[in-house]
Amino acid sequence: MSDADIDQDDSYWGRVRNLGFALPRCAACGRFHFYPRPACPFCGSADIAPARASGRGTIYSYSVVHRAPSPAFAADVPYTVAIVATDEGPHLMTRLVGIAPDHVRIGLAVQVRPGAPGRPPLFEPTTMEAP
Repeated sequence: MSDADIDQDDSYWGRVRNLGFALPRCAACGRFHFYPRPACPFCGSADIAPARASGRGTIYSYSVVHRAPSPAFAADVPYTVAIVATDEGPHLMTRLVGIAPDHVRIGLAVQVRPGAPGRPPLFEPTTMEAP
């Protein structure tokens, strides 16, 4: 998928690209959440703004894709799609890079991989072993 396929200014990640890795945070209760929504899911406040987050977490769940969903992904298989439990609390679905799919384990420490600003984040292992 090319950058032309995604209007980066209309996506959440496009709007927060100047912050680096950022998640919605409630000013009233201080808790992070994800996906972006108009009210805090914890306290109901509408006082929410993106805030820089650590970009670290652990693998909560994952699946290895062996069959490309479209020709655009054919050269990438097999690849790992994961749910990352961020250190701030929210869980994000992402693509895991920098590790062979057969080395991925639940609990593996991961971090945001520096990449294209405004694109959905990719995560990579911080170490090659799960805690």
